[in-house]
Amino acid sequence: MALGNKGFSLLELLLVLMIMTVISSCAMYIRNQYIENHTFELFYNQLKLDVTHLQTTAMKDERYMKLIFDTGGTRYIGRKSLYDHLFVRNLPPGYRLSSSSTLNEIGFQPTGTIEKFGTLTFITPGGNKNVRLFIGKGRMTFE
Repeated sequence: MALGNKGFSLLELLLVLMIMTVISSCAMYIRNQYIENHTFELFYNQLKLDVTHLQTTAMKDERYMKLIFDTGGTRYIGRKSLYDHLFVRNLPPGYRLSSSSTLNEIGFQPTGTIEKFGTLTFITPGGNKNVRLFIGKGRMTFE
């Protein structure tokens, strides 16, 4: 029996190990991109729900309501009044409201119309994301 016919050479094992490393790296990159996109979608959907909740509460209670981002831009608060909070939400880790954002609060009149329109710019690990609020009944779009 020849000794060279019983197994794999070191070069063959290193080649297989290198191929597995490349495949694993690609899979991890794709997974991280998916998680980043999914995290922002979850955050954006929650923000839409909170804005809608404030708007409907403003119309139901016939009073002025506000959604205010704190000074660090890492959380937002839904308020009925200065001391009466409906909810407080933290932004996902690594997310914050940019200082270049044209809005830092969203107010609703008792009729449900939005007080100011503009852009909320969020700094995320995947880059800046813009949410635009339009005049009227508070429609929002993501860019």
